[in-house]
Amino acid sequence: MTFHPVHAAAASLACIYLTAVFCQWQVVKYALKPTVTLLIAYPTYNTWHIFLGLLFSALGDTFLMLPSEQMFVPGLLSFLIAHIFYIASFDTPTRVSWPAVPLVLFAAAMLHGLWPGVANEDTVVQIGVVVYVFAIVWMTYKASLTGNMVLATGTVLFCVSDSVLAWSKFIQSYEWSEFV
Repeated sequence: MTFHPVHAAAASLACIYLTAVFCQWQVVKYALKPTVTLLIAYPTYNTWHIFLGLLFSALGDTFLMLPSEQMFVPGLLSFLIAHIFYIASFDTPTRVSWPAVPLVLFAAAMLHGLWPGVANEDTVVQIGVVVYVFAIVWMTYKASLTGNMVLATGTVLFCVSDSVLAWSKFIQSYEWSEFV
């Protein structure tokens, strides 16, 4: 990815967002989180899979920030669609490679660890979480096949971030989880 001046604005707003999380400035948080994602999306308009993935990510952020449990499924679905667009953008042939092993183990461990909390949810949420875990792991695997270490590292960080957020939602809430 080429640096675009909009990325400097996104980075600055991301720092302000983290300050807002720390200071509990709700309105600033709600305004900045999707704005940062949309700013990142702007220079990708010519690579429509990434662009649409980022738009759906911004939509997912918006749904998940709303203080209603009823917004969880639309948020999860938005991020699932985003991951499908990201996967489509990784133009690599699928083959079995060494990253598959730790990623499959990670997915199994996450589902096993999350299941006590997820089991208390509606069937739609249960199915959504299982599908989402496999989608994000598949996205991470496909990124690893591109040979682009920045991309692969970014998807691993995405995986870790979503795991922390899922753990905080379904198992034990952590105040600091908003920072990821």
